[in-house]
Amino acid sequence: MSYFTIKRPIFLVPSPSIMKEYEKIDKFMELLEKSEVSEILKSVKQFDEKCKGPNGYNPYNLFAAIVYCFAKFKASLREIEDKCIYDIRVLYIMEGKTPAFNTIGNFVNDYILPYQYEIFTLINKQIIKELELDISNVYIDGTKFEANANKYKFVWKPRKFHQNLDKKIREFMISIGYTIDFEEYIKSSQFYDLLNDYVTKNNIDINNIPSGRGCKRTEEQRNYKHGYELLLKLLQYEEKEEICGPNRNSYYKTDHDATAMALKTDYYSGHGSNMHAAYNVQILVSSLLILMYGVFQNRTDYYTFIPMNNLFFKYYGFYPKNECADSGYGIYVNYLYIKKHNIGNYVKFLSWNGEASGKSPQIFKINEKKEVICLNGVIGKLYSTNTHPKIKDGKFYKFEGCNSCGYSYKCRKFMKEENKNKDYRIKEISIEYEILKQEAREKLLSPKGIEIRVNRSIQVEGSFGQIKQNMNYERIRRRGLNKVSCEIMLECLGVNIRRFLNSIEKNKFKENCWNTPPNLHSEVFPKCKPKKRD
Repeated sequence: MSYFTIKRPIFLVPSPSIMKEYEKIDKFMELLEKSEVSEILKSVKQFDEKCKGPNGYNPYNLFAAIVYCFAKFKASLREIEDKCIYDIRVLYIMEGKTPAFNTIGNFVNDYILPYQYEIFTLINKQIIKELELDISNVYIDGTKFEANANKYKFVWKPRKFHQNLDKKIREFMISIGYTIDFEEYIKSSQFYDLLNDYVTKNNIDINNIPSGRGCKRTEEQRNYKHGYELLLKLLQYEEKEEICGPNRNSYYKTDHDATAMALKTDYYSGHGSNMHAAYNVQILVSSLLILMYGVFQNRTDYYTFIPMNNLFFKYYGFYPKNECADSGYGIYVNYLYIKKHNIGNYVKFLSWNGEASGKSPQIFKINEKKEVICLNGVIGKLYSTNTHPKIKDGKFYKFEGCNSCGYSYKCRKFMKEENKNKDYRIKEISIEYEILKQEAREKLLSPKGIEIRVNRSIQVEGSFGQIKQNMNYERIRRRGLNKVSCEIMLECLGVNIRRFLNSIEKNKFKENCWNTPPNLHSEVFPKCKPKKRD
């Protein structure tokens, strides 16, 4: 007897829940229509008018289906193909058409990838308009996603090897009678010209040089062979350095744009000893909406702040009114950028956690006369030294009377032992940076700053939680910086559409995550207490 057999076909009548989903999809399609994304899709010409082949799929429906799948499912190309066949909601969008996965992939590469930022911002602007969102407070953060590359196929930038090879080439050229006056590294083209000149002067037939065990070569032939080996090695190093570029030290053979980074899982197995191919993904969030995204090869967040804000200004036409970020962005260059563009500075500085906990309190302050004062009340005097400043716009200041100071247990905590017995301390300080830090400190400790800090941890971290946990996206599928950026765009757009569909019933977008209580006072850092000296 057969148990798992359907004996007769059944016609499924749409239930009330399915009808509600259809209504959401209709509003989603209406959102895309109002955003004028169709103008971008219309501008992409794929086929010649004289072509007599079969008609392609409706690009507008296919685009809507791809975005909807990224919002609702783990949208690999195979899964989108599967949903177009079996999921009734995607069937409703595609009007019964079932494109193959390679067709979907080609559509993403041809229609979406070249215009990814324009598409993303057009839809976002329409969502902001529909839901009347306030995007005056913007939050930025980043995370690392593992790249689609073999982690054992990494290549380090051969800086030291190139330096040693350059010395060998110079010694070799001097040994065969050439004078080297290049200040920088000898390039392969220059070395090739010199080696070719040596071959011409000595009439060496490079095609008939004896090879094999026991063969005899002339001194000129041996010199050429050695030079040729050095040239091949130089070409290899130059190729690796060109792939790495000026701002990276590694790449992977299976994805040249991926960089060796320590992911969060690598911290448990030894930081730096177990690294993976990864990309640094940054997002700007406001009112639970991802406004901008960026994919970078930087291993830290320091130098992603300015490019992200430049992207925001390029596609939205204005800078954020207030911007909040963690201490990974609080460097001097970023503070100058914030001041230049009149952005409300709610970015934590590098020593924020130490000051907030009291473990590393603020030792030096700037008074109204722009003088540097330590905790003991001593005004620093400018100190001339031949040491090169490590801080931009930094100057050296000398503070005397350290042996009798009660705060020296904090001030000298990380100093070398041989310097702790001196009755003075020399410190490099940038007055402008300290002033900018003080302004940021006052804003962050205010009730408004407390509200923004709480909302930052909820909104931007929550967006990454949506992507990684709720949408089950933990590893990048595509390779190459442009394709990875397009994939991240679709994931971020999926989060926004997902929240837009939920807001139709629950109105989630309009709610602020955390509002400041009326009786909340400004926060105060723990004060450093002096100790009595013997």
